[in-house]
Amino acid sequence: MASSSSRTRLWKYDVFLSFRGPDTRKNIVSHIYSALRNKGIFTFKDDRTLEVGNSIPDELVRAIQTSRFAVVVISENYAASTWCLEELRMIMELQAVEGGISVVPIFFRVAPCDVRHQSGSFGTAFASRVSHEKAEKVTLWRTVLTKVANLSGFDSSVCVDEATMVEDVVRHLLDGLFPAHTTDDEDVVGMSRHMEGLASLLEMESEEEVRFVGISGMGGVGKTTIAKYLYRRFSRQFPVRCFIDGIAKVYKEKGLPYLRKKFLSQIFRDEHVSLGSVGAGSDEIKSRLGHQKLFAVLDDVDQVEQLLGLAKFPTWFGPGSRIIIITRDKGLLDACRVKNVYPVKCLDQEDALQMFKHISFGGGPCPDGFEKLLIRASRLAHGLPYALHSYSLHLHRKTAEEWEKVLLEFEKAPHTNIFHFLRSSYEGLTPRDKIAFLHVACLFNGHHVLRASSLLFDGGRKVRHLVEKSLVDISAQGCINMHVLVEEMGRELVLEESDHIPERQRILWGNKVYDVLLDNIGTERIEGLALDMCEMPDVLHIEDSSFRAMRKLKFLIFYTHLDDKRSKLELLQHAARLPRMLRLLHWDDYPLTILPLSSAVLVELTLRRSNLRTLWNNDMVI
Repeated sequence: MASSSSRTRLWKYDVFLSFRGPDTRKNIVSHIYSALRNKGIFTFKDDRTLEVGNSIPDELVRAIQTSRFAVVVISENYAASTWCLEELRMIMELQAVEGGISVVPIFFRVAPCDVRHQSGSFGTAFASRVSHEKAEKVTLWRTVLTKVANLSGFDSSVCVDEATMVEDVVRHLLDGLFPAHTTDDEDVVGMSRHMEGLASLLEMESEEEVRFVGISGMGGVGKTTIAKYLYRRFSRQFPVRCFIDGIAKVYKEKGLPYLRKKFLSQIFRDEHVSLGSVGAGSDEIKSRLGHQKLFAVLDDVDQVEQLLGLAKFPTWFGPGSRIIIITRDKGLLDACRVKNVYPVKCLDQEDALQMFKHISFGGGPCPDGFEKLLIRASRLAHGLPYALHSYSLHLHRKTAEEWEKVLLEFEKAPHTNIFHFLRSSYEGLTPRDKIAFLHVACLFNGHHVLRASSLLFDGGRKVRHLVEKSLVDISAQGCINMHVLVEEMGRELVLEESDHIPERQRILWGNKVYDVLLDNIGTERIEGLALDMCEMPDVLHIEDSSFRAMRKLKFLIFYTHLDDKRSKLELLQHAARLPRMLRLLHWDDYPLTILPLSSAVLVELTLRRSNLRTLWNNDMVI
């Protein structure tokens, strides 16, 4: 027998039932098995009525080795069976190793002391079996019988009745399989609020309705953590259940047939499910689950085909089933007509600080000298749980002085792991939507959605796509709200695609705009310029050729954030000409009396405190 630990053993069953069939199959064992199934506890019960040979079958060996608990129902004639004694020997050997099987004995109409000493009628049954066995084997059996009798278990002779004893057994197993208190760091903060919000969508008390519930939100916001908590809390109430993670990756690498096979294999704990064609797969799901009450979590769904392939219609599942879909794509849920959707938002500052403290210091008190550092570190994540966890891992076991150095670095630029994680949502966009995302990240975050939509080409549809992909939200006031870390990730993408060469950037902001204009190195790659003229180091005279090479420039934003500070940007009137593709021209303290622009696509013109008197090529007085 291989010695296994909880880190290497793969559980297939929650419970292995060991019992003497003629004594208990039609009474106590049937009640225990039914009660376990009703609570969603996956149980192995051997239904063979005849024992052939002295060695137990390989199937039973594998079942024992892959079970978390063994419920050993010891009856008067239990020890009269070689199979029972061999099962018990294996179970007790596994119980002795680290992370091994947990054993729950039930002494059914037999006294524990008789089992311990192999006395009374139990001893008589044992003697009848061992009379022709080798002494070495008999000694092993006596040892394991003594050990199991010394374990804490259930004695039918001292229980109120058998029904109560069965309830006690099931409750004990539930407590062991599904602890009430989880040790996951993220679960300690805000989970009660999430459960309250999901309660009305799940309607667990409804036994007839099949409910699909979506959990949506940006990457790293904690959707999977919430789903895992839901699964631990509710799945035990369902006869069949599964948690399928990484659906997007599995679908991309192995396709829908494999994904369906994984779905059914995990539900029925059968690695040898055979589906055949794609159509046969849907028929198999319907036929095998149509009468089953299922609790399923489908994590990281990013294609409509994935959801339709696994759970197209409620009629595929039995009454009372709950299908939980985890996705960043709200549009996917709409397309699949999932009406019950729970949006997950970032944590507020107080909860973010509490979570970061718990992750960093295991829920204990904050050490002296770390209080202010903890606040600074938690604020770097801007309420995003994934970022909180990432920063905490990086700061783990460091001194206060080391924290200070690391925080100074991260306050300049976030951890690269965070950008890499968030980038997957961007990679799922179409090429045109990617461009819109970069424009919003660099120019229009915080602006009213109607304004941004009018300035972007086909902007209404593109902004709607960004909302559906959980890359932006729309505030109650109608403004675009892109998370700070997502915005910074978008700007980093602009830098990456230009190899960090300013004149090759799609969009320029800050002092890089000043440098490109000063050196007159603009190119046709540039689509947007955003410059706070209050931050300019010196007066800049824009020459004739400054905008000539920027033929694709669509958004030109020269602004001052201080009304009493004058512009340092000068435009030579005799030589100036603005790009024809401009859709937005915002120029505070515009210096000229005329506007050297001829554009058929201009959407917005803002010239605060300007000297403008006449439009370009037009005698109209302003």
